[in-house]
Amino acid sequence: MTHSIPMQKPVADVSPWHIWRQWVAANSLAEVIGLGGSALIGALLFQWLGETAVSTLILAVVMILCGTFMEGVLVGLLQWHVLQRPFPSMSRTSWVRATAVGAAVAWTLGMIPSTVMNLTADTSSTPPTEPSNLVVYGLAAAMGLLLGPILALPQWTVLRHYVKSAGWWIPANSLAWAGGMIIVFMGTSLIPPEGITPGIALLLLVTLAVAGAVVGAVHGLALVWFLRSGE
Repeated sequence: MTHSIPMQKPVADVSPWHIWRQWVAANSLAEVIGLGGSALIGALLFQWLGETAVSTLILAVVMILCGTFMEGVLVGLLQWHVLQRPFPSMSRTSWVRATAVGAAVAWTLGMIPSTVMNLTADTSSTPPTEPSNLVVYGLAAAMGLLLGPILALPQWTVLRHYVKSAGWWIPANSLAWAGGMIIVFMGTSLIPPEGITPGIALLLLVTLAVAGAVVGAVHGLALVWFLRSGE
């Protein structure tokens, strides 16, 4: 016999748009520190290990771990800090764990294409043709559309105990990350062949801040809708 968990209503006196502004800021900061820190570790490790098949696999594993524990946990913590006001009974552990699980799966799937391409390039005598920016950004949007629901699904298992329409959290994340990934790829396209300079590093941090803000703004609208619906 199964027992359903009773729906826990959000706090009524919370301003949805105030929560939205906090949500956007939290996601922006989390991506700057989490994704930026993961990228920094990956860049340093790449310079240290060089380009070999073994280093490619090591780098993939390290990036998945960084994405899980740096980006996933940090995003979960900062998001929960905002969510605890409308949903004071929401467990920090449950939300952070759900966010980290989603990040782990998304990073694992996201690293597969680049890892396979790098391993193939190691054994190929012909350098691959660089795709156009339009193709790159289209693929970035597609990646966001696919990985967004993966990030959102574990969070949905927590959110559904607080809002009846929590299923909309999944497509909201899909749209949010489609836009966010385009911005991230636009930022990485600015890296010159000679490497990252302090100016480029600052520009990349700004790019991550904008990407995080866009992601938070889009799926934050779903959060506003949940709160305004009084569910």
